[in-house]
Amino acid sequence: MTMAEQHYLRSYKPFVLEEVKKSLLIIGDLSGNCASCNALGINAYDTKACPECGTVFKYIASRRLETHPSERFQLARRLAEKRPDLLLIDYQDYQKAAGAKAAKDFFSL
Repeated sequence: MTMAEQHYLRSYKPFVLEEVKKSLLIIGDLSGNCASCNALGINAYDTKACPECGTVFKYIASRRLETHPSERFQLARRLAEKRPDLLLIDYQDYQKAAGAKAAKDFFSL
């Protein structure tokens, strides 16, 4: 199958939020950070594990998609080429789920 035949589509799958957080690399415009320990300045394209806590990254999310949504599929293609070991998740979905979990935990619901 050629790249011209492939298309990126969003899909939905249930995840255990704590498992995602333990293995998530969050990237911005220039570098990323570890969601597990909040280490900063991580190179998203070269770093397999967090240099501070040793977490092996399985997931990646991008803050840039909030401000540049038209770049979503270009980013997905670039990450698939450079980091096929990572699963791209939507950062807004992650933030919303994490916020809901934090509120639930806070109010002991």
